[in-house]
Formats: sequence, structure tokens, C-alpha cells
Amino acid sequence: MTGRQNAAERVAAFLLDMFERQDCLPQVELVMSRTDIGDYLGLTIETVSRVFSKFREKGYIRLQGVRTVELVKPEALRSLCV
Repeated sequence: MTGRQNAAERVAAFLLDMFERQDCLPQVELVMSRTDIGDYLGLTIETVSRVFSKFREKGYIRLQGVRTVELVKPEALRSLCV
């Protein structure tokens, strides 16, 4: 399925997966760097960073440091994954 998803859908699915693995707490601690996330999702670091910025601008997430992401609107991220 990941092969058919665009970059935003891949990153949204990744963040939601981390969210669910961490007991649905709003703050997600990323154990991977942006480079590692890109490698895992088949994206470049630049694309991952652009998607994070886009999600932040839309109010879906709030970045709290390099490896902490608060999911402000997880339902908006879910809607991207449908």
C-alpha cells in the first residue's frame, strides 16, 4: 500500500502508527531522525521536512524539538490515509 501513497499520506500514516504504538498520547517521541524516516518511507529528508512543515502550517501537528511531535489533529491525518 505504501507504494501507492503520496508523500503526505506516507508521513501521516507513519505519525499515526507511532501515535498508536505510544498509547495514543498526543506527544509522539520519534525514535528515528528525519533521514531515517525518509529511508523507511522511501522519501528524501527534504520531502519529509516539507511534509512536516506543511502539517505544522495546517495545524495538524506541533513540533516540540527535533524528535517530539504533538498530534494536534490526528483525525485530519487519518483522513489523508483513507
